Amino acid sequence: MIKNFVIIWFYTNLLMGCGSSYLRESTNVSNIKKQYDKILVVAHTKDKVARIRAEGLVVKELGLRGVKAESSVDVIKPENFSQKMSEKEIETLISQLLDADFSGVLITNVINTEQYKDVIPGGSNVEYQPPQYGRFGLYYSYYPATSWEPDRIVTSVDYTVESCLYDITVTQKDNLQWVGRFKLKNPEDIKEAIAQYSKELSDALLEQSIMP
Repeated sequence: MIKNFVIIWFYTNLLMGCGSSYLRESTNVSNIKKQYDKILVVAHTKDKVARIRAEGLVVKELGLRGVKAESSVDVIKPENFSQKMSEKEIETLISQLLDADFSGVLITNVINTEQYKDVIPGGSNVEYQPPQYGRFGLYYSYYPATSWEPDRIVTSVDYTVESCLYDITVTQKDNLQWVGRFKLKNPEDIKEAIAQYSKELSDALLEQSIMP
């Protein structure tokens, strides 16, 4: 009985440890949860393909949780991503979004990329060749062949991503509602990394800041 319990405990902890979370910290700045008529999802990148993919996944995940959202691709022009907008331009954009029934804006930026190196230790490999039993001399002189591999240095990249939710119906200057910071540690498949980030972002928003 004890043995079975130990086995179950081991595999439960193993499975729980297999998935690593990207979310590092988050804060509900406004200290309230509210409903939004519609949220504009903005992935701040000059690469339109990456922008479409990232925004589309976040829109999908929010929709699965009962939150209406749309991608910014057809709303905010690419040239506006490469320059700082003036206060007047921002006011005009907010007015246009309110007219289109948007009440929230979710903006994501890659705020830092950090390159680091991992050292993968080398070691020895032993290869056994099948001995020839038929002749004394060959069998007597048979030894395993040992080869040594040096340490390997692998360069990796960490991405720190920050997402901020704004309530554009609030007239005061500071209308930040929620902020979350994520760390994507050396993602081998960027598509899978964005998919996981989108799920974690949506879960955190629904838990802390948004009412469906």
